[in-house]
Amino acid sequence: MLPHLAIRRATADPSDYLAVAALHRLTGEADTPDDLLAFDRTCERSGAHSWRYLAQNHAGETLGVGHFFPVTWLKEAGTYWIAVRVRQDCERQGLASALLAQMEADLAALGARAMWLMVPEQQPALLAALQRRGFAEQMRSHPFTLEVAQAPSLDLVARLARLADHGLVVRTLAACRAEDPAWLERVYTLHAALTREVPIPEKIFVTREEFAAFAVDAPDALLDAFFVVCAGDDYVGLSFMQRRAHAPSTLFQELTGTLPAYRGLGLARTLKELTLAYALEHGYQRIVTWVEDTNAPMVAINRHYGFVRETGLVLLERPIAVPVPLEALRELVVA
Repeated sequence: MLPHLAIRRATADPSDYLAVAALHRLTGEADTPDDLLAFDRTCERSGAHSWRYLAQNHAGETLGVGHFFPVTWLKEAGTYWIAVRVRQDCERQGLASALLAQMEADLAALGARAMWLMVPEQQPALLAALQRRGFAEQMRSHPFTLEVAQAPSLDLVARLARLADHGLVVRTLAACRAEDPAWLERVYTLHAALTREVPIPEKIFVTREEFAAFAVDAPDALLDAFFVVCAGDDYVGLSFMQRRAHAPSTLFQELTGTLPAYRGLGLARTLKELTLAYALEHGYQRIVTWVEDTNAPMVAINRHYGFVRETGLVLLERPIAVPVPLEALRELVVA
C-alpha cells in the first residue's frame, strides 16, 4: 500500500471533477468535467447514487479514482456498476484494492447486492486477479468495425418491400419529426424499452428530455441516420448512428433493436442495410458498433456484412458480502 494514502468521497466542487477528469485522461479516456457532472446529475434526478472517490497522497495529488452507480436496466435492483482507475506509476501497489474495498463497504451500507466491473480483454493478468477475488465472468462485449468500401452488395429495395407486405415502413427520425406530432414521446418510449435488454451503462436516459439531449439535439446527432420502423402509428424498431468530432470519417452505431412482437421478420438486417447505405451515400469510411457475445443473432448479422470483431471488454460480477466498517457508516450519516 502506498504510504500516506487517503481515500475520500468526491464532492460537487469543480476541483474534484477536474481531478477525476485529469486522471481519466491519463488512462486514455476523454471525459470532461462537464461530462462527469452531467452523468451524476442524471443519476441524481432519478434518485440513484452516483458516487465518485479520490485516492490522494499527503500532497493532495490524485493517484486513483473510483466510481459506482446503479445498473438501472435490471429487473431486480441492487446491482451497481463500478470503475477504478489508477495512475500508471502507482499500479501494483494496492491502490486499486483500497478503492474497491472502500466502495464495497459503502455499497454494503446502501444495501447493494452485487457489483459489476468491466476489464479489457488485453489485460489477462488483471482479469485473473479479479477472478481470484471472487469476480465471475458474465459476458464479453466487442467492438465490430466495418470498412465501408468492403461492405457486400445490398438487397435493400427487396427487403423494404417485404416489410411493406407486413404493414411496416421505415422512416428517418427527421421524417418522423416532420410528420408525427407525438414523434419524440414515441421514439423515447421505444428506446427505453429496448435499452432495458442491452447492458450499456453510459446511456442512462431517465427522462424524455435527457434522451432528446443525447439522440436528437446533440452536435453528434444525425436525424437522417436514425431509422425508425413504424407499424401504423406505432414505433416498433430503430437503429441510429452518430458521428464524433475526433473521428469525422467514422459512424458510431448506438443501438439497433426491435420489439419482441416484430422479431423474425428480417427487421435487423433491413436496418443494418439502411445504415450501410447511409454510410456509402455520405462518404463515411467506417462504422463501429459494440455487440455482446450473448447476442448471437446480432453477432451473426455483423459478421455477415463484413464487420470484424476487435478486442473487447469482459463483464465481471461479484456479490457484495462484506462487513461494513463503522467509519464507513459514520461517513454515510454525515455525507
